[in-house]
Amino acid sequence: MDPHRAKLDAARIIAADLGREQRERCHRFAPALWLSLVAVAGSLAAVGVRPDLLSQPWPALLGQIMLWAICLLVFPAIGVGLLFPSRALRTSVVLVGVLGTLGSTVHWTAPGGGPVEHRISCFALTVGIGLLLLAIGVASGAFVARRRHAAVLWIAAGLALAALNVVTWHCPRSELLHVASSHLAAAAGLIVAATIAGLWVRGREP
Repeated sequence: MDPHRAKLDAARIIAADLGREQRERCHRFAPALWLSLVAVAGSLAAVGVRPDLLSQPWPALLGQIMLWAICLLVFPAIGVGLLFPSRALRTSVVLVGVLGTLGSTVHWTAPGGGPVEHRISCFALTVGIGLLLLAIGVASGAFVARRRHAAVLWIAAGLALAALNVVTWHCPRSELLHVASSHLAAAAGLIVAATIAGLWVRGREP
């Protein structure tokens, strides 16, 4: 057999395998995305959105909309292997997510925390939404879509950020102590819990 033709045949087989894997990942990703959108929209409809949502300063509202795209599309797509950005771009996305979260959810010059009961309810809401999104991720097979363990972190960060965005659009309080002790604390806990759950799910795969 012609060596050049053999190389071309091997390249075609590899390309076909990669294309099949991408289609399988898309078939997993699309239903999970729709279910996540329904869960987010249903949660906001159930608990209500903050009365000042559209009257927020435009940089804060724009940052929150950007975070929705990052948490529902970019982070999960990287996690399941639909996007393969460079290391520099991945770092940039993470920085944008972190800085966008801190910049659009916290009023740094207002240190008050408000009633403890309000903080507890915000914490519980964030955790509840996060667990619902975690269940969707597990059921969709998102945590086992890629072999790399780092994929779990992307998915965990995405669902935690989505839960944080839900409570941000529900709760009108932006004081530093309130947000740090309820919204951000719950989101950080969700990242840890979702990462552990994702690694456990991966460990059970044959």
